Amino acid sequence: NALDAEATAIKVELRSGGIGLISVADDGVGMTPEELRLAVERHTTSKLSTEEDLRRIRTLGFRGEALAAICAVAHVRIVSRPKGSEVAHELVVEGGRAKEDRPAARSVGTTVEVRDLFAGLPARRKFLKSPVAEARAALAAVRRLVLAHPEVGFAVRSEGREVLAVPPVEGQRARIKQVYGAEFARRLIPVELVEPGFKLVGLFAPPEAARPTRVDQHLFLSGRPVRPGALASPVYQVYSRYLARGLHPAFFLYLDVDPELVDVNVHPKKEEVRFRAERLVQDLIRRAAMRALGSQVTTLGGWAAPIRPETSPGAAEKIEEAAPLFSEAEVRKRPWRLLGQVQRAYLVVETEEGLEIVDQHAAHERVLFEKWRDGGKVPVQELLVPVQVEVPFDRAEALQRAIPRLRELGVILEPFGDRSFLLRGWPAPLADRQARLGFLAPILALADRLLSGEPPLCELWREMACAAAIKAGEALSPEEQESLIAQWKRTQEPARCPHGRPIAFRITWDDLAHRLGR
Repeated sequence: NALDAEATAIKVELRSGGIGLISVADDGVGMTPEELRLAVERHTTSKLSTEEDLRRIRTLGFRGEALAAICAVAHVRIVSRPKGSEVAHELVVEGGRAKEDRPAARSVGTTVEVRDLFAGLPARRKFLKSPVAEARAALAAVRRLVLAHPEVGFAVRSEGREVLAVPPVEGQRARIKQVYGAEFARRLIPVELVEPGFKLVGLFAPPEAARPTRVDQHLFLSGRPVRPGALASPVYQVYSRYLARGLHPAFFLYLDVDPELVDVNVHPKKEEVRFRAERLVQDLIRRAAMRALGSQVTTLGGWAAPIRPETSPGAAEKIEEAAPLFSEAEVRKRPWRLLGQVQRAYLVVETEEGLEIVDQHAAHERVLFEKWRDGGKVPVQELLVPVQVEVPFDRAEALQRAIPRLRELGVILEPFGDRSFLLRGWPAPLADRQARLGFLAPILALADRLLSGEPPLCELWREMACAAAIKAGEALSPEEQESLIAQWKRTQEPARCPHGRPIAFRITWDDLAHRLGR
């Protein structure tokens, strides 16, 4: 309620874990005496005026149930002064009935005090946890609100001791720094994605900072803390290969959504929401997690550090389609020097920061993936004998609509009846292998992804890039090594391959000197 009242400073005090006292004071817009009396009645709210407001809920509260319910089971004192008024007003409620209703002194804003929770309901009070456990749960709820609203200052006291005091700041990372500390906040990987109706700002901890519990997984929906639930699954899918058993990724997802695309009224505590297109949101979060891991490189210290991209003229140019696989015609001074190939699998590069050991297969996989993803032509292997595949009717309709897009990927399908297709071409890097395994399974998988609304293109690009990239054990000439490193450093996400594996491992000069005792 304080946040909905446009407060810029909120004070919270707990005693006996909130059983003895919960006090919340703010500097918001305040309430008139008439609004104050109405606020403690059941099913009354000032946040909804029309039926249309129910479809576009932007406030954290809107049901008008919580305050009345609290007044029925505790002693409640509310003091409020609206903007423009010279005096405040005080209302005391016990057992759901107003006991005192009088003028009071207070600056603009509202204070709500809740004392002796469930004092008149011993059967309910005995189910409360210990004061320490209740305080822990209350502070966790406050912490989520503090993280969700960096523009608001908070001061929190528990048992007379100050446990948190943070002024308003600009930006989510600055607020995380206040709560978690500078070192943790510095290592978070920021990602921002915008889609029609959605804006996602994500801050992901690197896999090396995984937690033993899910307590540091946060999702904030237009300022409302909600449980990540199924929306955490895409993050786990991306992080799974890097996490030891029993560890969980830490992340902070700030998602702004068009109110018409989400229903926040599906959970009594408003901790769960329902999206109209949940798969679209899951894909948005999956891409954000992939981009986060794709922007960092592993170091000896265990934390991730950014790869410095090549910044000389032409660094952002796309790889020419007509150029040979390893071609680098430009001759210019670079901020790195290739030292050579080792084990016919790794390339060693000297940079200003230290030594980079680069997996040649993963680096080339990243180069090919971005080339094809950004519009490069995919080579097609035409089949001498077309392969007939039959799919269920709903998948057949999805495949027919996607035929032009699939052709761009090297999958050449031709309708052959209501539910059948003739497969006439397949991406060349995958053709031999898939011919041995059969084409029906990948076609059905492709149709399933089309039916679910998820874009199937990235999955196919990943598989194609992996199959076409050079392999470990292949010797490269010095010129090919130079060309591969130059093209890899120009990619948008040079730290990880399209499947999420690290591409490079960095030994900084400071780490090297420390380990050698210099």
